[in-house]
Amino acid sequence: MTPPTSTSSRSEGAAAAARATLDRLIETWGRPELSALGPEDDLFDRIDSFAVVELLLETESEVEKTVGRYVPLADESILDSTGSPLRRLQGWFDYVADAVARG
Repeated sequence: MTPPTSTSSRSEGAAAAARATLDRLIETWGRPELSALGPEDDLFDRIDSFAVVELLLETESEVEKTVGRYVPLADESILDSTGSPLRRLQGWFDYVADAVARG
């Protein structure tokens, strides 16, 4: 895949990569009920910490393929029980897009 050229395109591509990664992992985990989550739903409460780490690592890999460079997503907020971007599904996608936009 050719990396998008504008920052906005990269951010949008990163958010789409995060969604595609989650969809693939939902299938791998055998958790089809997670496919019905809406943008305001809390993913953090529905998956265990191993799944959070897998989602993080797989998303980093997919984002790297999409934007053409490694973008670190791991920080202390991911596993924060109150402040995780996974507390709101759309928050996760926005978090990934923002990380790419920040560079």
